Amino acid sequence: MTEKFNLLSDEQLDAISSGKLWNFHGGIHPEENKLQSSQYAIRDAGIPATLVIPVEQKGHTPELLVKVGDAVLKGQPLTKVYSAMVVQHASSSGTVIAIEKRCDLHPSGLGILSVVIQTDGLDRAVEYIKPEPYEKVAPALLVDAIQQAGIVGLGGAGFPSHLKLVQHEKIKLLLINAAECEPYITADDRLMQEQAYEIIEGINILNHILQPQLTIIAIEDNKKEAIKCLNEALKASKNNSHISLRVIPTIYPSGSEKQLIEIITGQQTPIGKHPSELGIVMQNVGTVFAIKQAIIDAKPLTSRIVTLTGDSLQKRGNVSVRIGTPIQYLLDRYWVDSIAVKQLIIGGPMMGFTINDTSAPVTKTCNCILAPTAKEFPEAPAEMPCIRCSECADACPATLLPQQLLWYSKSQDHDKLKQYNLNACIECGACAFVCPSHIPLVEYYRVAKAEIKVAEHEAKKAEIARIRHENREARLAQAKLDRQAKHKEAAEKRKAQMKEKNGGEDLIAAALARAKAKKQSTPDTLSSEQQTEISKPVQKNDAVAAAIARAKAKKAKQVESNAKTVETNLENNVEKNTTADPKKAAVAAAIARAKAKKAKQVESNADNSEEKPDSIPSTDSKKAAVAAAIARAKAKKAKQSENSLVNNEEEATPVPSSPEQSVDPKKAAVAAAIARAKAKKAKQVAENVENTESSSPSDSNIDPKKVAVAAAIARAKAKKAQQAAEIAEEAEAIGDIDITSASDSVQVDSKLEAPQSASNANQLMDPIAIEPDNSAVIAERKKRKEQARLAKQQKKQAQLASDAVGDDVAPPSEEDVKKAKIAAAVARAKAKKANSDSNNEGQQ
Repeated sequence: MTEKFNLLSDEQLDAISSGKLWNFHGGIHPEENKLQSSQYAIRDAGIPATLVIPVEQKGHTPELLVKVGDAVLKGQPLTKVYSAMVVQHASSSGTVIAIEKRCDLHPSGLGILSVVIQTDGLDRAVEYIKPEPYEKVAPALLVDAIQQAGIVGLGGAGFPSHLKLVQHEKIKLLLINAAECEPYITADDRLMQEQAYEIIEGINILNHILQPQLTIIAIEDNKKEAIKCLNEALKASKNNSHISLRVIPTIYPSGSEKQLIEIITGQQTPIGKHPSELGIVMQNVGTVFAIKQAIIDAKPLTSRIVTLTGDSLQKRGNVSVRIGTPIQYLLDRYWVDSIAVKQLIIGGPMMGFTINDTSAPVTKTCNCILAPTAKEFPEAPAEMPCIRCSECADACPATLLPQQLLWYSKSQDHDKLKQYNLNACIECGACAFVCPSHIPLVEYYRVAKAEIKVAEHEAKKAEIARIRHENREARLAQAKLDRQAKHKEAAEKRKAQMKEKNGGEDLIAAALARAKAKKQSTPDTLSSEQQTEISKPVQKNDAVAAAIARAKAKKAKQVESNAKTVETNLENNVEKNTTADPKKAAVAAAIARAKAKKAKQVESNADNSEEKPDSIPSTDSKKAAVAAAIARAKAKKAKQSENSLVNNEEEATPVPSSPEQSVDPKKAAVAAAIARAKAKKAKQVAENVENTESSSPSDSNIDPKKVAVAAAIARAKAKKAQQAAEIAEEAEAIGDIDITSASDSVQVDSKLEAPQSASNANQLMDPIAIEPDNSAVIAERKKRKEQARLAKQQKKQAQLASDAVGDDVAPPSEEDVKKAKIAAAVARAKAKKANSDSNNEGQQ
């Protein structure tokens, strides 16, 4: 709404009425060249064969009232009233042959929707019904009639005229623009000379609509004939008491809206504001004449006055041209020299623009067609760098800084362009006219304005998309809340129904209370039924552990029975061998005792393994199952060991072929020494393991279970070595018995047991490895084959020796001594290897 403090005051109106004039900043005095066209009266341009009438306005397409093939008359509406846009009319009679996009009279040359009419040359018009006198009609109805007549600003801007007349309550000054400051253009000048009375009548209509306190006609002092005609019309008018004719100095661009207001009132229109906010309405004299025809004669705007000028045209002057007439039709009718013409300019040389497509039609904003020759408009000099002379700033009527605007236009800095008020530029061309560097400043500004417009359009679209997205999210959130409220309401309804059915008791609340009390209760206060439920998993784990223990006891019992069977077999072998040789019987007895001790040790290991599952938490059934699998693997290993002992005994204890057969006592002594060394080494290993076992608890990084397993393995090895030493001592005591076979048998047992112990230890250390390692079994099998081969070889050698010497026992030969040395070296190598194996096991 218009604010009061922006309106013209009574003191300002008194100063304006007194005839005082002001001046605006800048301005130039270009060569006018108006006499070429102002000397001739207005003529009718005739009817072209085809009319192209644009119906699209500023991107908006109204609803059409005609279609292809329809016959139309002059003045017939082609479109409906659409928002703030005006109605378009047929400018002559004919037939609609096309409704399509055609070239627009615009610098871009883009196509817009147009109605193409093939004229019949009759120029038949619709019946014009003269309305009531405008003095008896309400202003609002007159404004609507102006919109229906399709009247826009004919000065060049094309702004719908009815929009300036809507807010008529606060208007204090009506300003009629008759300056026509642009060079070459004389359309308004000639119109005022010929239609001065009609113009004054149109001003009276505007006064009736706006009811201003003051009306002023502003005209430049270079239009002598027009001034004379207007004065005569004013004197003849009855309502001329508040209309003043004001002659202003000729300076360009005095015809611009803001500059003319400043000349008449001394007030500058704020940037971004409309003159109506100052209480001022400005109309062009051509627009005023069109309003008179619409309100008094009921004629819509179907034609306008156009200045045809330029040295290329043989006939010059001002003509009344029908809207939609192709420009090429006018050039041909007024004899343009197509060879001499340099360019076609729509509008004046200062604010006009060039076109290349002459099929473009004349529109309501086209007031001049300029066709100069190359001599008249010589080629512009090449653009040079700006020298910062500031002449452009001095000439700018809008008090802008053209130099800065040029820099920011080239760099496309839109924010700076807005900051320096590029939109306030009226594109008058004064800056480019005075520029000594011949920089086309206005062209840069036009491009920058277009870029800003596109960017703002994209930003507006993005903002609309954002708002739509936010609205959609709000709708979804509200729908969710509505659903939740609906569900809550349904739940409350169900609750109420349940209370009614259960005598007012809330069963859900009672159940929740019981669950909460149960959760907060302690284990001491649990009921016997709850304790039974809790103890069920514990009892189940205890049952699993008991089953594992029974299975291990059964396995141990089987191992014991197998050991007794081995002992019985050994005794039988001893009895058999005693009949042949009492010394060998003693050796066999010693071996049997060793086997019995071994079986007993296996039984004790099985008992110890039964205790292992106790350490397993009863709550973990998976660990119990793993322990059971380990126990089964141990029993299987023990059984394999017993079988290997029996096989080794049968292979490594050959029965002599004769009672007199004996073994070299030096060999027996060597084997006994080897056995004692192994026993000593095993004892040292056991002591090291015990030391490690005593110190290991202090180290938090070492697993005590693994240390205990390693210690048990070392103690078992020590016991075996001690057994071997005892057997060796008994063999020494006997003397002539074949101790080598016995020691080899014990040694074989020791070698066979070590890997089993290591394998069992690895299994204990890694409970996940349930499947036994077959590599140890394969190695033992290979060793048994090798020992059987050696035993067979010894038996064969003994047989050969007995055949050679007969019943007599010969003293050891040099070859026997060499063999004994070799056997000693082999024993030392084996002892060294056993030492390294024990060290590795200790480290592990």
